[in-house]
Amino acid sequence: MTTQLYRRLLRIVGLMVAAFSAISLCLIWASPGPEGLKNIDPLALKNTTVAILLIFGVAAPLIAAFIPTQKWLPLKAAVFAVAGFANAAALSPVIVVPFQGTTSAVAVVGALGLAVLTMVAFMDSVQKKSPRSKF
Repeated sequence: MTTQLYRRLLRIVGLMVAAFSAISLCLIWASPGPEGLKNIDPLALKNTTVAILLIFGVAAPLIAAFIPTQKWLPLKAAVFAVAGFANAAALSPVIVVPFQGTTSAVAVVGALGLAVLTMVAFMDSVQKKSPRSKF
């Protein structure tokens, strides 16, 4: 059952994670730099956050969503977990802008949920290859 639904969910939720990450990225990029930072350059913090979201929140989930479904499942799980954590880092009170908090939160939930679902699909594929189990 998991493998039947996994193909559709990978594409739908993977594209959703990339889209919401892209919206968050654009909102952070368009906002002014954070204020009140003494030890960190505000512009460098903003640009670093934008770069991390671009690489780990948008590009990596898009690539993982279009790789053939049953290939490299542990790598896909890691990609979506990192995408979730990159979006969670963008929820920092120093960086967050009004609507971006919502889009990043949706991307975090979708990415971490897809990471868990990918691991379940991986365990299901391992079970099909070697059905020697006590359960």
